[in-house]
Amino acid sequence: MLRRNPTRIELKLTDIVTEYEVVKKEQDCERNKNMATTSDLTPVILKTKTELINERIGYDPKPKPQPTHRPIVN
Repeated sequence: MLRRNPTRIELKLTDIVTEYEVVKKEQDCERNKNMATTSDLTPVILKTKTELINERIGYDPKPKPQPTHRPIVN
C-alpha cells in the first residue's frame, strides 16, 4: 500500500471574506422575502401555554351543549 503525504488545507482571509459576503447576501434576500410576505398576512393569533397543551392532547375545555328537557311520555 502506498503512503500519501499529509495534505494541508490553508485558510486564507480572502476565503473567509467571500464566504461571509455570500452568507450575508443570502440572509438579506431571505429577510427581504419574509418582510414582503409578512406585511400581506393577517396578524398572528397567539395562544396561551394552556391552550397549546389542550390543543396538542385533543382536550376541548368548552362544555358540551345540554339537550333540551323533553317531557316524559308514558
